[in-house]
Amino acid sequence: MIKPLILGATSALFLLTAAAVKADDHKKDEVHSNMMSGKAAIEKAVSGNEFRTPRDMERDQYRNPVATLDFFGIQPNMTVAELGPSSGWYTRILAPLTAQDGKYIALNGSPAPGERYDGSMQWRETFIDHDSDMFGDNATARFIGQTVPFASPNSVDTVLIFRGMHGQIGRGDVNGLLAEVLASLKPGGVLGIVQHRGPEGLEHDPVTSMRGYVKQSYIVDLVKNAGFELAAASEINANAKDPADWENGVWALQASRPIAEKDEKFREIGESDRMTLKFVKPAAE
Repeated sequence: MIKPLILGATSALFLLTAAAVKADDHKKDEVHSNMMSGKAAIEKAVSGNEFRTPRDMERDQYRNPVATLDFFGIQPNMTVAELGPSSGWYTRILAPLTAQDGKYIALNGSPAPGERYDGSMQWRETFIDHDSDMFGDNATARFIGQTVPFASPNSVDTVLIFRGMHGQIGRGDVNGLLAEVLASLKPGGVLGIVQHRGPEGLEHDPVTSMRGYVKQSYIVDLVKNAGFELAAASEINANAKDPADWENGVWALQASRPIAEKDEKFREIGESDRMTLKFVKPAAE
């Protein structure tokens, strides 16, 4: 009777040890997954992404999406709002990146009084309603600048504005917009801005003169005065080939065209010189 009992105890010990090793391996896998969830997830959303088009990808060399989103600290479990998604170049990266564990919010300008069919609803029908595989179950489109805020206070991890601050400034109540963004962000949340950068000696008022380019100091002062702190600035999207003094503004660079269809001199320049700024909402005291 003794021998079977010893064998049984040995077997039980072996099973317990195996289970402990398996559980430890599982924890290691979870840690490894968490460690890889940031930049690696962004890289996958950029390069291993069935929703992106060849025309999207030819612009990666100018827009540097992996380095840019990593600079802003984007994680796949975040609630990320994109202000002015337009044709969806960054949307096709951000939506699948956050589809499983996070949330994507498309923010568009409020409709004009009496407007029957606004851009935000059209955007929702064009993208979210027809591409549920790309967006997951939590994505939504919202207005900004309405009586009802686009999100609950302190609920959003990151708000991103790509190449669109000039439009927000020229449209009118940019201070109201920034106040709404500030209220929606969690303490420590990020407002990431990539914007066409004009020379510091550029003499034009971006409120009344729409050229696309804005001085970096103007943007920094504007956002800091709205209550944000400047956490970091990067030259990820800088382009020394762009003189940023085109008579017709930034649109002279023909960025909306495929590279092969651009004038030769603009193919050589590429896209605009851009500032990349990371602002944060101050932590609650």
